[in-house]
Amino acid sequence: MYTTDKISLFVLRDLRLRLFVAVRSMFIRPRMELDLPVFAAEVVRIGKKRMIIIDIHRAGTDTGHDDEALFDQMLEIRDRYPALGEKAMEQKGEIQSVFSRAACQAWITNDLDDDAIALFKEYLALFIKLVKSTSPLTGKALEKTQKAYDEYLDKIVDHDPGVKGFKKLFGEKGGVERCLNIHFEQ
Repeated sequence: MYTTDKISLFVLRDLRLRLFVAVRSMFIRPRMELDLPVFAAEVVRIGKKRMIIIDIHRAGTDTGHDDEALFDQMLEIRDRYPALGEKAMEQKGEIQSVFSRAACQAWITNDLDDDAIALFKEYLALFIKLVKSTSPLTGKALEKTQKAYDEYLDKIVDHDPGVKGFKKLFGEKGGVERCLNIHFEQ
């Protein structure tokens, strides 16, 4: 984990379960007072199949912040990699509502590695530019952002497949605590 004056949490994770399952993820959360989306990227390997998820998404709804211009920029980037779109998929259930409309979620093969890496780099560069150019909130606006973030965490705990895995490994309470501690600095 790593923090700066603008980044609250930077997590890189490499999780291997048995010989046929591996999850590599990156999660970057700007400080709450910046009221910015989070950057999330994940590669899940199950046997010989690989799924990628790359997104910049709002950590909670109803913060009063309009991300439509950001999502439009992301869609322009994603559209430059049409082969990834051909392999697009969505998460099942309520967790899908966490992702932005510009998320890249796809099952990929080796021939799509270069496109996936390029998309990752472009989304990350866009995210860094956004973080660098944003000033902090205070007062009621900051309180509203915190409330929206707390609701986001509740949705993650209730619906994210990764949290379900932590619960299986460490029990209901222990799994939630570990997940929130590792990924959300809670």
